[in-house]
Amino acid sequence: MQAVADPLARLPPELVLRVVEFASLSTLASLTAVSRAWHQFIDVTHQEAIYSSKVGACTRDLASVANIPTFSRWFEGVESWKDLCRRQSLLASNWARAHPDSRDLVLQISDDPVWRFRVDLKRRFLVSTSHAGGLNVTDLDTGELLWRLPSTLGSDAEEAVRPYAHLEYQDGLAVFDREGNAVEVWQTDLDGAPRGEFRRIAVLDHDCQTRGFQLSYSTLCVVSTEGQGFVYDMTQRPPRRTTHLTIEKDAVGHLDQCHDTVMYSMGPRGYHFYNKSTGEFMGALNPSDCSERYHITSPLGQSSGETRPMAASRHGSSAPVTMGPLGTDRLMPIQISKGRLWPPPSDPTHVRNGEDEWGAGMEDGSLFVGVSRAGRVFVCSDWRKALHDSRSFQECSAIIECESDGSTFDLGGWLSVRNNRLMFEVENRAYIVALDENARIQDPDRPLRASYSLYTSSTPQLAVPVSFMALYEDCIMTTYTVSRVCPCNKVNTI
Repeated sequence: MQAVADPLARLPPELVLRVVEFASLSTLASLTAVSRAWHQFIDVTHQEAIYSSKVGACTRDLASVANIPTFSRWFEGVESWKDLCRRQSLLASNWARAHPDSRDLVLQISDDPVWRFRVDLKRRFLVSTSHAGGLNVTDLDTGELLWRLPSTLGSDAEEAVRPYAHLEYQDGLAVFDREGNAVEVWQTDLDGAPRGEFRRIAVLDHDCQTRGFQLSYSTLCVVSTEGQGFVYDMTQRPPRRTTHLTIEKDAVGHLDQCHDTVMYSMGPRGYHFYNKSTGEFMGALNPSDCSERYHITSPLGQSSGETRPMAASRHGSSAPVTMGPLGTDRLMPIQISKGRLWPPPSDPTHVRNGEDEWGAGMEDGSLFVGVSRAGRVFVCSDWRKALHDSRSFQECSAIIECESDGSTFDLGGWLSVRNNRLMFEVENRAYIVALDENARIQDPDRPLRASYSLYTSSTPQLAVPVSFMALYEDCIMTTYTVSRVCPCNKVNTI
């Protein structure tokens, strides 16, 4: 048998580098073990060129890697492009496992139940509002209260926050609503302000009932039930209104945006999309028209009434931050199956037998996801294409059905979408569903990445609907109801 010539000996280095660009990290690891020459070529002579090309768009400067925002500071101390690739690969492989390694962290904010919260991984603090009013800024690592505003209840302070205030946050700007039809804008990192302290920079008044608002892309979008929408440029001081939109009436209050578009949820009428700059109506998606269906049954064969407490004995601790041990049993694998959820409910008044009401919706690039009262989740892999016509809509869209009686939907559902994963709550469980590389539901017979479920309460008697949840690179965050203490923040680090 004729020996195969070593490409290193036959090809110029430039061509070998071009071929290696298409190799996976596992292939590169195997090549370094072939011979000393291959080890020298990959891990010594051309290490920076080879491994930096595998990193992706997150950074091209190794010195800035430590600033990639993660809860666990996963990328701190990175010494080389190879080390960065190794850490990224470990994180991705853990997410893809049926039983990923994870640990619980319970962060007790105060004695009042948490309503909304937002996390700043760069500044390492968490901003939250509560059922009883007030606003707290809490250190992520120690649980220390850095700064707070009082509640409007029992306080005559000029600067106070109402109960159940909605909260939005982006890079040092916090926005929350006040009594009436106005929202307040507060900023941190101002001259002379201690870490975590915010100061009010604007009050944005409206002459109609404000129902919801959302802050991202340095833009604040506000929606009214009275057929009006407002767009503000948050880079200006004070923020400047750039667009006043005329929309359909009775918006339910959930909205989301991308760089050029704002989406409003219209309940039974689905989701309506508008251009943020011109106010032009771009079209509507009504998930109830979708024909392709999948379903999720109760995890591990459990009925919806069974709950496994998650280390409830720890939750009575008075410590503000409680960290659990590393384990593989917190995230329960789930199976997504083709077809409708069966059997259908026999009660004709059951929420699944009536007209569905669509609540929270979220965009992530081309992907759009929405959640309904009946426990349905709408997944559209290319929402711009789906707006064109009904055929395009059916090609891009699918619905996942979950067991639900609609009783936990009073908040309109909650969502998080990141890296082709979506997170939502149905019947006291949070589900994390992994999509394929094209943002479509994976082939049920050959899923490449696992999907999971976790409980949102340590005891079913105390369960309250999740009022905020979020997916991050290395963790899952959600409000959580625990034994002997009120709802607080829970983090599952991956």
